[in-house]
Amino acid sequence: MSELPSSLPNDLSTPLARRVSAVTVSYYTGPVLWENIASQLAQPELVELILVDNGNTAETRQRLAAMAAVEPRLRLVRTKRNLGFASGCNFGAAQAQSDYLVFVNPDCVLHPDTFGRILDVFAREHGVWLCGGHLEHPDGREQRGGRREILTPWRAMMELLRLDRLFPDHPYFRRLHRYDSEAEYGIAEVPTVSGAFMMIPRRYYEQLGGMDDHMFLHCDDIDLCIRVGQMGGRVLYAGHVPIPHHLSTSDVSRVFVEWHKTRSTSYYFVKHFHTSYPHWFLSLVSTLLWLRFGALGLLRLPGDLPGMLRRALRRDS
Repeated sequence: MSELPSSLPNDLSTPLARRVSAVTVSYYTGPVLWENIASQLAQPELVELILVDNGNTAETRQRLAAMAAVEPRLRLVRTKRNLGFASGCNFGAAQAQSDYLVFVNPDCVLHPDTFGRILDVFAREHGVWLCGGHLEHPDGREQRGGRREILTPWRAMMELLRLDRLFPDHPYFRRLHRYDSEAEYGIAEVPTVSGAFMMIPRRYYEQLGGMDDHMFLHCDDIDLCIRVGQMGGRVLYAGHVPIPHHLSTSDVSRVFVEWHKTRSTSYYFVKHFHTSYPHWFLSLVSTLLWLRFGALGLLRLPGDLPGMLRRALRRDS
């Protein structure tokens, strides 16, 4: 590991064990990106914000460069193409210097004490490898995804066909997301937290080999949580730490997003469940997922066409 760059503060009053490297992957994020950056720079524990530029407008890149010129904690890393979320996170994490990594979506706007409160969880709890927060809409309503069950092929089938309506109280028909259950405002051990915001000691991230690069978008966080459990680590949800999260701010085709979600989910099922589920069932679930993509694609393509044209012209300019 290389030494800390000279531009980074190396005489912080913050103890070494509470120094954080943040990684944010941006792809045509929009105006909320500036709120995100400001909110991360306001965290006292932040040593560096590594912003992975997977794609942004020329104006955005110029403004980012101007900010980095006067803010030594802001480090810009530009990729040659859109690497996807998992690879982008790995790309940024490989250059991090601090003991803790935190992955923050570019559309999250954090409260000033967010990093410190999550670090307190690591200090108090034993065996924690990964910790997320209370993912919420800007108006304070809890978002789905912040605390979830493990996504299994059976649970995917149940969600696709809404079989839980037949047996709402049966444990075999428990839904994937917990956000519509009783609210949790304390610290709880959960199967899965959201990749929109999660903190992990850097040594554990390296031990896990980072995120799975085969997952361009979606299921990367679930996969990481499963592997944490397989290594004997705990995944915690800090319900007392709000994480305001704007949704769908990136200028990207919804059909493109759904395609990658479907592809990653199908890959995820084969990776983790090929020995515990029969091949025919995995094939059935995958077929249903792709049929769902086809239906959504037909519905969303007309609305996507103007944006697709705009993005094509932007690439050519």
